[in-house]
Amino acid sequence: MNYNSYNETDPQHFNAIEYPRVAAELEILRQAVVDMPEAYKADIFISFLNDHCINIAWISDNPGVTRQALSGRPPTIHIERLFTSCRQNTGFLREFEDYFKNVISGKQ
Repeated sequence: MNYNSYNETDPQHFNAIEYPRVAAELEILRQAVVDMPEAYKADIFISFLNDHCINIAWISDNPGVTRQALSGRPPTIHIERLFTSCRQNTGFLREFEDYFKNVISGKQ
């Protein structure tokens, strides 16, 4: 599936089953950060992968996760493409971010 061709105005809901590459990357990412402090962990990654910026307070509160996010490892190309393609679809984006947070926290 080519995430760049996603219809941004489509009211579609996020469903992880429809994005297996995103789900796989997210699971690898979860494993890479599982032992790191929880403070803003998902928020740091969401912010960086979505906008390539991180709140300065989060950097101070969790420098280890920030370093991991900036390292580019593990690869997150499919996650980034999905973020890019759904910027205008706020409902889809919110559902994807909720899923992202649940996976990173081990709730998914």
